[in-house]
Amino acid sequence: VDYNATTNSWTSCLIGGIPVLNNGVDTPQQWLLTGKAGPLSAWPSNCTAQVIRTFKNSLVALNITKNGVNFPFMIKWSHPADPGSVPVTWDIADATKDAGENDLSDGYDKIVDGLGLRGSFMIYKESSIWRMDYTGGVYIYSFTKVLGASGALGKNCIVELDGQHFVLSSSDCMIHDGQSATSVLDKQTRRFLFRQINPAYSDKCFVFVNRLYNEVFVCYPSLNSEVCDKAMVWNFSDKTISFRDMPNLTHASNGAIDDTSGATWASETATWDSETSLWDSNFSSLTRSMSVLASADQKLYLLDSGATFDGVVPSAYLERVGLSMGTPEGVKLVKSIRPRIYGPEGSTVLVSVGSSTDPYATPTYNAPVEFTIGTTVNVDSFCSGRYIAIKFETGTAQMWRLDSYDIDVSVGSVW
Repeated sequence: VDYNATTNSWTSCLIGGIPVLNNGVDTPQQWLLTGKAGPLSAWPSNCTAQVIRTFKNSLVALNITKNGVNFPFMIKWSHPADPGSVPVTWDIADATKDAGENDLSDGYDKIVDGLGLRGSFMIYKESSIWRMDYTGGVYIYSFTKVLGASGALGKNCIVELDGQHFVLSSSDCMIHDGQSATSVLDKQTRRFLFRQINPAYSDKCFVFVNRLYNEVFVCYPSLNSEVCDKAMVWNFSDKTISFRDMPNLTHASNGAIDDTSGATWASETATWDSETSLWDSNFSSLTRSMSVLASADQKLYLLDSGATFDGVVPSAYLERVGLSMGTPEGVKLVKSIRPRIYGPEGSTVLVSVGSSTDPYATPTYNAPVEFTIGTTVNVDSFCSGRYIAIKFETGTAQMWRLDSYDIDVSVGSVW
């Protein structure tokens, strides 16, 4: 049927292999993997939830509305479901079942999402995090505040990383183990990220994991966008951060992908040097999940499956500014750069050298010089200044990697 959902209002989970989908406005839906979805069995009438998640063998509903009245601090949980089925009741009055509800009314912050972590269920409010633990007995679950200064920015802003949660809050990105939290951003990156997010559409932000490359994507609408056109990418293995353009995303998820192309030798038109696909490759044989991205442009994208952005060569760059060479007071003269760049031989990367008098000022660059992979050794570019900047940009190379570089530089007097 038609739904009343808006962008990023959907949450989903699996229980007994059955997908349960919820948008906070309509009756929660279940899909039996055939035909159309339908109302969730045994769901209480005249009731909606902003979020529904799985915990152990039960469903947990968060931020409840009953008969048109919103209870933003309320949690409801179902009776445990039998294998391969959804819960048979949410009736809190049935003493023979383990369904129940509770209010986290400490504070004014509303519940925005939740997700299981190890043996607990973490409940995320706007500015606090709570832990829900199974105890049995009369109350069934206990509730404990874990963090009182940070919560989640919105729905789908939490992902699990090997026994920890990564969380996008209203002012930081952090990981926690259910007890203590650690920020993954330095001060400069944190300020840059949150100054870039369009505050009018911050509810469209979401987070997903690209496990193929050990990355967490924090997708957000930039200041001139209503959907997620940018992403901060945190590599949780290397502890590095980068930023990239995204194709107007509304959601992303992971799973096993069967992307057999069916291409033959006769149908191939690319040259050996430009061909990026693998012979006899099959994504369905991969043991690690791939990321599928949903766009407001009515397209689905498979991440890291090609060398272009939907047929367009990415305009990628790496930049380092404010290099003082250990003597910030001295004027430096850069004579040449010697990069180690991996990529298709004969393709080019553009190298620019610039300078500034202040480490925080925008540097002035010389004209870029082409570096031909497999041919060029040094890039000659004379530049002087107190703080040196270097930029590597995409030329004709669709796929390239900068491993390291040397600088031929002389340090002069302070004037």
